[in-house]
Amino acid sequence: MKIILGIFCGLMVLFAGGCALIFLAGSGYNGMFQSVPGAVIPGGIAALNVLVLIALFGTSKPQRWAFYVLGGLDVIVVLALGAMWVGYGFQDQEVNVLGSLICGAFALKAALTFTLARRLA
Repeated sequence: MKIILGIFCGLMVLFAGGCALIFLAGSGYNGMFQSVPGAVIPGGIAALNVLVLIALFGTSKPQRWAFYVLGGLDVIVVLALGAMWVGYGFQDQEVNVLGSLICGAFALKAALTFTLARRLA
């Protein structure tokens, strides 16, 4: 269970950290998001995932609040993606496969995060 959550958190650190760097650099966005406020959200998500990774592998004292905040954000992502998927409709098979995989992955990540948060000492 820790390994699966570690893999999910590692992927989110790479993705959110990359998004934050792109927002800071402004490459490809013509200056629209070329500021620090555009990078705060993905940077914060990357930081929360790093805190969870550090706590999972025992290099620091676990911060329970980081687990609960990250799990809550994952639940919000599942609800938002589910609403967009339902709003788009179920006619397109590619969207159905992609929507079910992404929603399922975030739901599994949220469930694992809340489960491990309760097991912390």
